[in-house]
Amino acid sequence: MDDKVGDALKRLYQESGNFVVLGLTGRTGSGCSTTANILSSEAPGFPETSGIYRSSNDSIKYNILRRYIQAHWRPFVPIRVRSIITKIILELDFDRFCSFVAETLNKDNDDILDRLSSHRESYAKAHGCIADYNSMPDANEVDREVKIKRAWEVHFEELPGFCSALKTLLQDKLGPGDYTRIYQKAGDNIRASGCARQEDFDANKIFKIPIIINKLIKVVRRRCSGGAFVVIDAIRNPFEAVYFQQRYSAFYLVSINAPNPERLNHLRRTHKFSEDQIADLDKKEYPKKLEGKQVYVSQNIQKCIEIADIHINNPDRHPYDNQDLISQLLWYVSLMLHPGLVTPTANERCMQLAYSVKLNSGCISRQVGAVVADRDYSVKAVGWNNTPEGQTPCILRNAKKLLDGGEDGIYSRYEMSDPKFRKVLEDTYGPVKDGQGLEGINMSFCFKDLQNEVEGEKNQVHTRSLHAEENAFLQIAKYGGQPVIGGILFSTASPCELCSKKAYQLGVRTIVYLDPYPGISRDHILDVGEARPEMVLFSGALGRAYHRLYQPFMPLKEELQMAAGYTITGGEKRNRRELRVRNLEEEVARLKAENSRLKEKPGQ
Repeated sequence: MDDKVGDALKRLYQESGNFVVLGLTGRTGSGCSTTANILSSEAPGFPETSGIYRSSNDSIKYNILRRYIQAHWRPFVPIRVRSIITKIILELDFDRFCSFVAETLNKDNDDILDRLSSHRESYAKAHGCIADYNSMPDANEVDREVKIKRAWEVHFEELPGFCSALKTLLQDKLGPGDYTRIYQKAGDNIRASGCARQEDFDANKIFKIPIIINKLIKVVRRRCSGGAFVVIDAIRNPFEAVYFQQRYSAFYLVSINAPNPERLNHLRRTHKFSEDQIADLDKKEYPKKLEGKQVYVSQNIQKCIEIADIHINNPDRHPYDNQDLISQLLWYVSLMLHPGLVTPTANERCMQLAYSVKLNSGCISRQVGAVVADRDYSVKAVGWNNTPEGQTPCILRNAKKLLDGGEDGIYSRYEMSDPKFRKVLEDTYGPVKDGQGLEGINMSFCFKDLQNEVEGEKNQVHTRSLHAEENAFLQIAKYGGQPVIGGILFSTASPCELCSKKAYQLGVRTIVYLDPYPGISRDHILDVGEARPEMVLFSGALGRAYHRLYQPFMPLKEELQMAAGYTITGGEKRNRRELRVRNLEEEVARLKAENSRLKEKPGQ
């Protein structure tokens, strides 16, 4: 084969595999920092086996990917978001920094100054370094390479030391919980105003952190001419993830998920968090509801997990060598460099279907998809959260039309006539009845929210939609009643108590779920009784990543021929076919002769 063809094949994979950006997300204690450390190591260990991949075929796939990544591994360059926050904190002088700490912790300013005063000089040195860097002229006014070199030195050589020193200072003088609160508050303020201390909201500043990271990615690409692998530790606001998803086709948001009991034990054991500090941390990272500017400036790990491209399960079964965590990372990094080396796992195949069908949901709060399969992963039904068949989903209804009178078949008699409901509807949507500020967006509304306002409660029974899981169960009953005893339920969330009871009653034996922090359904429903369903936290690629990682650039047979330097032309194929025919004819003739010889000697 022409060497140029083989060179073209290498060029193809060099182009796709010389730039990868991973954004890590997950709750504190789940393993994001550990993951970043693994990815930035020279040799992560390449485990020979993994407890994650149980089926024989998946084990074979893992070995194929392991052999590939051993030949192509390249360490990632870590960009730490806490270092970015530290850099912006260090823009404050020491006295203003202490005032910010006192305000955040609601403590006396003089007391904070006294506790931290021994580090005034070292803080001032770091503050001066950041001030000098920020005062450098733009690249068009100085040599570009000088600017890039200094950016590398500040962010990848000096800032990590400043960050560690500041962390040690705050933890030693104030405690680990207070250190976390300070950085969370600084992060929120930076997203709101661009400044660590300023809370006033400026919509133009919501991407302050990702803009800095984006500049650093460009620095890495200039410094690493042979290819740039970058890992961002860690993304905690979903809009920051969307910022990178829209800019880089090579970006993957990776959710690191640990079972909650193991995560909590890690926070207590390693980080020395108290129970109150854990409660405050979880409330901050996993808010029940965000409104107004908080949607843009606050951490929202649940939403980040929902939009993640790849989900990694960190079970902590190997607390000292992280074998299961490493094996999953190697699986997906291999496919980023060389898509289509193996096919998806059965869990990925079914969860991808659930992930796709959730887009049919007309719920304006949250879209959820579900798949019910038998024990052999044969799909029996799919479902998504939506209104019963024949009713209009919420996303298609309009508060303005209901205020104007509504119409039968779309709005209920209760919505059109109940005076208390109409009063709440008018108070909520009357000011925007003409659609000002919506810029053409349909004025959809949530009946449940309005009815709960009428009753002064928070009652889930008023939802118009079926849950995705119960919808899938009902499809089975509606169209044939196929048994699912011993089967598997896949959910892009995690089943609530009501759906958990239905799954239990139907004989489902495994529930594969996406949201790693379910409510009480597991402890209250699923872990009781004689035939308890096994809860399995999903691990795998979804959405666009599913297609990008498992869709090969060309059929593997053609690639192998090119890589090995051989090809079979039409003439060669014909010659080989004719050779096989001659061989068969000769074999038939030989057997006939042998048969005649045996007939002549019947004694044999």
